[in-house]
Amino acid sequence: MVDAHVHVWDPARLRYPWLDGIPPLDRAFLPADIDRACGASSRPVFVQAGCVPEQAIDEARWVLGMRDAWPELAAIVADADLRSGRALESQLDELDSLDSLTDRDAEGSRGVRVVGIRHLLQDEPDELLEDARARSALLDGLRMLAERGLTFDVCVRHRQLAVVAELLESVPDVRVVLDHLGKPPVDDGIDSAAGRAWVRNIDRLALLPLAHVKLSGLAAEASSRKVLDAHAAPFLVHALSAFGAERSMVGSDWPVSSHTGAGGTTREWRERVRSAASDAGLTGDDLPALESRTAERFYGLPLA
Repeated sequence: MVDAHVHVWDPARLRYPWLDGIPPLDRAFLPADIDRACGASSRPVFVQAGCVPEQAIDEARWVLGMRDAWPELAAIVADADLRSGRALESQLDELDSLDSLTDRDAEGSRGVRVVGIRHLLQDEPDELLEDARARSALLDGLRMLAERGLTFDVCVRHRQLAVVAELLESVPDVRVVLDHLGKPPVDDGIDSAAGRAWVRNIDRLALLPLAHVKLSGLAAEASSRKVLDAHAAPFLVHALSAFGAERSMVGSDWPVSSHTGAGGTTREWRERVRSAASDAGLTGDDLPALESRTAERFYGLPLA
């Protein structure tokens, strides 16, 4: 299985302000600690973990430098500010140059590399996302990703989905994946007003042919295991129905989803997704897409 969403971090090495005040997460989580679902998860994609922006390149370099300790690492989604114009171009050049640090196989193909960017939008104020100048800068950054063949991980909260959908409709040629199903209102449930708004916006995003979704992160959004058990399935089923197996991928969101909210193991999450896939009318033939092929194709990974 390609785990399409894994984090590692070490607060002694890089600064992660968001960890302050979250005791279960405010320590080092390293490759040796990763929940590999009893061996089922064998090719993780590292997604930037929210260090301070000035250390974004250092984070990518640090992860690449752990290849010996993390030989199964498949790819890196790095941090960058899409609104930074020329600075973004320089940062992308520097991230691309990190590929020279990686090994190439006998046929000369690229090994572990930066395949995409995640500019965290979830904590951006609504006014900024709606500001004309800020939107224009974001669009320029997204176009730059498309020109370079890089993907974009969209990490937003459910109340931001409409604004983000409008933004992405202006750049239909960039390959995007919605992290954590857009962080739906798990506690409120899909039949709440917020849940119905999430449904509308998921359907809108699914109309974009290059848009994908990560089946991840719901445990961290739920206040308890009881809530997750009661409310997660309808969100998963609707996302699967909207995007289909060919545009959906499984991610553990380790260690965030295993240590906060409802918690749980990667194996449990995998089984929850499989159950939802069955409820959505998908068959066993769709599981290879959900668990590996979609992520391989989206991130440009070698086929297993």
